[in-house]
Amino acid sequence: MDFNLYTDKDVIKELGSKYEKIRLQNGLSDEDVSKKGGATIAAIQRLKSGENINLVNLIKILRGVGEINRLEKLLSVEEDFSIRETKKKATPKRVFKNKKSVNSTDFVWDEDK
Repeated sequence: MDFNLYTDKDVIKELGSKYEKIRLQNGLSDEDVSKKGGATIAAIQRLKSGENINLVNLIKILRGVGEINRLEKLLSVEEDFSIRETKKKATPKRVFKNKKSVNSTDFVWDEDK
């Protein structure tokens, strides 16, 4: 699935659909998810209907269905990542063009053309 081809609204709808599948697989009701994770029923209903929810509610919903650890995959970073190494990578050097002097005979005013 390539989410780059989806609109934001379609991504939210897909998240709501995935939530519903996970909830049913775990044998939970929306009320159970609400109690376990702390999200309101209204927030769960908004997710299921493809409406916008905030990040805190998404975290609460994931916690409620027992899938909060899926965020680890979303937020994973290479273990040996170093900002210093990133800065050491070769950056292209700027190329400066030779500037023509103002006294150059090539310069012509628009009126003189």
